[in-house]
Amino acid sequence: MLDEQVRNELREVRYYFSRKANMDALSINAGVCRSKVLAEKYVNAIRQAPARLYDLFGCLYIQNKTQEAVATELCYSEEHIRRLIRELINYFANKIK
Repeated sequence: MLDEQVRNELREVRYYFSRKANMDALSINAGVCRSKVLAEKYVNAIRQAPARLYDLFGCLYIQNKTQEAVATELCYSEEHIRRLIRELINYFANKIK
């Protein structure tokens, strides 16, 4: 999987989790959306990741925090968070086929 594809899918995952209650309510009438399927795919993949990537994924994509907020919470520089995000994207690109 290409890094750019992972980034695009993670944007969808983030949006799904930011609007999860509404998206799940809509799925009752309209059916399951692509974003929910993507979210499940990435959540299943992250379960086997190193703890720091698991935590980063949860903060950024499930809890919808900004990079700046995560850096402050974890006492890391924003540059270190960007490096971890690249590592996370690489992890998904290699893990998800």
